[in-house]
Amino acid sequence: MKIHTKGNLASIDIKPLADQQRIKDEWLLSRLQNLLPALMKKHQTDMWITIGKEYHEDPIGITFFPSAIDSSRRLTIFAFIKEKTSEEIKRYVISSNKHFEPFYNCYPAQKGEDSFSVLRRIMDVYQPDHIAINTSSYYSFCDGLSHSIYEQLKSSIGIAHSSNLVSSENLAIDWLQTRVSTEIETYKELTDITKKIVEQAFSSVKITPNVTTTNDIVTWINQRVLDLGLKTSFYPTVDIQRKNGSADRIEGTILHGDILHLDFGIEYLGLCTDTQQLAYVLKSDESEVPFELKKAMKTANVFEDIFFQTCNGGMSGNEIFQSVINKAAEHNIPAMLYSHPIGYHCHGAGPLIGLYDNQEAIPIRGDLPIEENTCYALEFNIRHFIPEWNKDIPIYLEETVCFKDNKMHYLTERQTEFYLIHPDC
Repeated sequence: MKIHTKGNLASIDIKPLADQQRIKDEWLLSRLQNLLPALMKKHQTDMWITIGKEYHEDPIGITFFPSAIDSSRRLTIFAFIKEKTSEEIKRYVISSNKHFEPFYNCYPAQKGEDSFSVLRRIMDVYQPDHIAINTSSYYSFCDGLSHSIYEQLKSSIGIAHSSNLVSSENLAIDWLQTRVSTEIETYKELTDITKKIVEQAFSSVKITPNVTTTNDIVTWINQRVLDLGLKTSFYPTVDIQRKNGSADRIEGTILHGDILHLDFGIEYLGLCTDTQQLAYVLKSDESEVPFELKKAMKTANVFEDIFFQTCNGGMSGNEIFQSVINKAAEHNIPAMLYSHPIGYHCHGAGPLIGLYDNQEAIPIRGDLPIEENTCYALEFNIRHFIPEWNKDIPIYLEETVCFKDNKMHYLTERQTEFYLIHPDC
């Protein structure tokens, strides 16, 4: 294995842990005070319950933890309730742990009570007409209530309340996918960090043609992310497109004239990025990317423009997918579109815009509309014929973008040129 360690790495600033915790707590309080009431009103929800068990956490419940709380500690119940007279949202956590304050009002059990008895007491006080719980047939994020806890919940709260149980999925999806303004601003920083790591990986300092392998780059990226105190949002991949390659994407030793494709993202401050970028390994007699490869990149950028011009508020993921693919065909661009929401999870909650293995309308998940203040991984590929290779090649790209003020925005500059790997001197 050979990946050079000489040379200075570009500075990447990661906030101290205390600052990270402060930022995440500020986001959480803002979301609870401002976003949560708006979403509960939008979805006409009287009460929302999330129940988590230690080592078997509800994916929604994890997003409710302040920085000083790292697990459900046996059992934790969050209960959000709309008052019938004022419509004020009460935020309760059935726990005596004071680290939950000021995010929630602690509602500890009295002598002889368990957590479910406390929950029943809260319901008796507020008499909610609709009680949303995290169960769903279609969205894994919204299906965190285990069967045993569901059965215990129904038994404990009685028939009168259990008959009002409904799925929280629409409310939960919006909670997961919607970003507050400070999160969106910081998302730009996350995306910039991701691109800096890509730039370091796709450099002549790290890659020696005929020696370095695709796996070497993956290993270096994983180590670099770990050294920065971060996590990858998924296991990165690096592959090659080659003139005489046996497939569109191959792995192995990197050669002159190869196109390198990296799929990579990080998790930082509780949010994920996801990007795909391309590099070209110059031949000894080359000083720039061949003309047809430049054209291929420009075609990919045209496809991105079509996507941006198409997206409008209220459109479903399926409507965007079909419209973009049709417009690409009008421009004679063979393309695949498989974009997805991104946020707390890499493949996040919200509308799917095509799937890599299903290039058509996606039932249920593709029918969701795009919403304001939501982020997406604009993921796609186009194909372009390269005469010198006597075949068409795919150009895989992916950028983290945000839908805000009824239009899409890049969170950092998109890739318009290949990273260059120079031949040995």
